[in-house]
Amino acid sequence: MPQSKKMSQTLNFPATVPDLFAESLHLCELTEADIPAWFARATDVESADLAGDSIPESIEMGAAWLQRHRDRFQQQTAIRWSILPKGATESAGTVGLIITSKEHRTAEFGIVVGRAYWGKGIGTAATQLVTRCGFEVLGLAEIRAEVLQRNAASLRLLEKAGFQRIREIPGDPESGGDADDCFEYALRVSLSG
Repeated sequence: MPQSKKMSQTLNFPATVPDLFAESLHLCELTEADIPAWFARATDVESADLAGDSIPESIEMGAAWLQRHRDRFQQQTAIRWSILPKGATESAGTVGLIITSKEHRTAEFGIVVGRAYWGKGIGTAATQLVTRCGFEVLGLAEIRAEVLQRNAASLRLLEKAGFQRIREIPGDPESGGDADDCFEYALRVSLSG
C-alpha cells in the first residue's frame, strides 16, 4: 500500500498538470496531438465496450473531449494525463483521477490503453505513477475504481497496483445505468512507515 509519513489533511490540487516519469513511460498533459490516438482507441469497439464508453461519431469530437479535460483541470475536479511509452511518438492511452470529494480527499481512477499496448505493462506503470501522485502530491486519502466484472485485464491491473475489491455493483439497465455487473475497488493511503 502507498505510504505517506506526512499526510496532508487537505487536498493540494496542482496549478499545472505534473509530468510523471517511469523507466518505461512519461505521463504528460493532454494536447491536440493526442486527439488522433484518442479517436483510434475510442472507435475500437471491443476497447470501448470493456471501458463502458460510447463510440464517438467523428474525430471532430476530439476537440470537445480535450476541452472537457482541460475544463475539469481548471475547476480542480480532475486530472487526465497522456501516456507516452518510451520511444513512442503518439499516446498509448490516457489515465487520470476525478476528485469525488475534496472534503474526504477521495478520487476515482480511470485508465484507457490502446490495443497495441495491451499486456505490455504500460497500464501497470501508469497506474503506479498516478496513484503515487494522488497520495503524495494531491494528498488523497483514498482512490477508488469501478470496473466491469468481465474486464479481466483491468481487474488484474487494479489488483497488481494494490487496490482491494470492496463491493459488487449489480448492473441496472432499467435505470439507464450500466447493464453489466461491476466491481468497485479502493486503494487507501497507509499511515505506517
